[in-house]
Amino acid sequence: MGAVTTGLVGKAFSANYQGASPYPHIVLKDFFDAKTVQEVAEEVKSFDFFDGEKDFYGAKKKRYCGSYDKFPPKTKAFIDYCNSQPFMTFLEEMTGEHGLVADPYFEGGGIHSLKSGGFLKVHADFNWHKRLNLYRRLNLLVYLNSGWQDSWGGHLELWKTDMSGMAAKVAPALGTAVVFTTDDQSFHGHPDAMTCPETVTRDSIALYYYSEKRPQDADRTIRDTTDYRARGVMDAKTMVEKSKEKLKALLGRK
Repeated sequence: MGAVTTGLVGKAFSANYQGASPYPHIVLKDFFDAKTVQEVAEEVKSFDFFDGEKDFYGAKKKRYCGSYDKFPPKTKAFIDYCNSQPFMTFLEEMTGEHGLVADPYFEGGGIHSLKSGGFLKVHADFNWHKRLNLYRRLNLLVYLNSGWQDSWGGHLELWKTDMSGMAAKVAPALGTAVVFTTDDQSFHGHPDAMTCPETVTRDSIALYYYSEKRPQDADRTIRDTTDYRARGVMDAKTMVEKSKEKLKALLGRK
């Protein structure tokens, strides 16, 4: 489908990937075929068959679809390509993560679309796929937002492994792809509410790759839930208040 420039070899990107801070990652601008990305962006922009919308402390106004049969045709073809043997070989050569397995269930992945005011708090992803019985190793995010303005926010933030500060920031511009190694300390998110117009959404394709091999520096605890982290005092206070509200609701208190 011409999704990737012919002749790209993962090893050519390996040094940049492995040496990136705060953890192995790479930002690939205009990496995928421009026409393909534009077609996917147009499909996703008009897509309205989401599986649900997240609205809690960790994420707000985040619509998602991981149902393969709902994906529009060009989006489905693009996702199929990203889960194909040639592209996954490229990922393995670039990242050093071998024996990768694509997720046919799109657990947490697929189409993501956030509305104005939406956010995703800083977090580390779940490290274990219950249905596949595999460890999560790589994230691929492909952004689909033409004309995105910096003033709107929504930038992907990569945080230091000790949560002492943000180390890298990526605008969710059309055609920008981000690949990063995911483990118990690969903290990331876009934690502040976006200020884009109500008619604008922050759209992306999110795909995750797995392996039988346990991450070398991973916590020995298998975790199938997201680990949200506070950036500071205000985030921590909000987390506590939201936890109290949830507990009261569970106990049936007013």
